[in-house]
Amino acid sequence: MDTDSFGSCLRRAREKRQLTLREVAGATKIPRTTLESIEAGKLDELPADVFVRGFIRSYARLVGTDEAEPLHNFERALNARRDAERAVSSTPVVPEPAAPATVPSVASGPIEDDGAMPRRGGLGLAVFVIILLLIATITLSLLLRRPPPSGEGLSDATSRSNIQSALPRANIQSALPRAQMIEGADRAAI
Repeated sequence: MDTDSFGSCLRRAREKRQLTLREVAGATKIPRTTLESIEAGKLDELPADVFVRGFIRSYARLVGTDEAEPLHNFERALNARRDAERAVSSTPVVPEPAAPATVPSVASGPIEDDGAMPRRGGLGLAVFVIILLLIATITLSLLLRRPPPSGEGLSDATSRSNIQSALPRANIQSALPRAQMIEGADRAAI
């Protein structure tokens, strides 16, 4: 069996039922281009394998064929592709002798970038600036946060009650009435 047999058996079943790809795409909600790639057996143009398995199941059910056969053929095609990739990756690469390095002269013009290495300097710079701004914001918020000066924001009633609690209660309560006690506390504070 060849690698596109999973798609060809589905195509034969579709043609046997006289369905068009547009009708199959509408009934299964699978994009038409994906159906074309499945029928052609183009593994490289298909989405992730898990999606393709579901597409094959839906397609097989719609055209009235057993889904086990096309799924099995799809797995065989995947295994054949993996084996081919392993064979390529396991073959040793013998480097060719290096050509002598030539230094371009200034008269030859600017050196052109071949695009082999993507430039990501802008992204790194943006992340750096954001982190720097975040650190500066936190530092400034901690430096500018000062506790209020003592006594600021307290009302007269609060300050009087604090003064009264500071004086010995037994001596003041027995000797002075309440009005005199508050007046005495104000004089002591001055």
